[in-house]
Amino acid sequence: MKKSAKPTIFLLITLLLIVTVFALASVGLKLKYEQSILQKDKAEKTYKAQSQRKIKLTAEYQTVSAEERIVSVAQSQLGLIRNIAPAFVIKYDKNRIEELNEILKEKYE
Repeated sequence: MKKSAKPTIFLLITLLLIVTVFALASVGLKLKYEQSILQKDKAEKTYKAQSQRKIKLTAEYQTVSAEERIVSVAQSQLGLIRNIAPAFVIKYDKNRIEELNEILKEKYE
């Protein structure tokens, strides 16, 4: 009696198919992993660039908003004069304010 070769051929083809599927899956996963690493590197570079830009803008803002710079621009370009003395002085009597506070407390209690 002769044994049929069909079961061994079927087994070999199935085994070859399984190995091929695993090989393709591993290659696909490896490509996906490499792609995600490239995206991560790109995102890190973008983050560093934005961070440097933020630091640069902060330094520029501090330079522009410094009091000496504002005063010099106001004097040279706008012709303004720095007023050293206050325009008016408000004087108040502390005792009078305390009296008014007492009156208000009594009124609203």
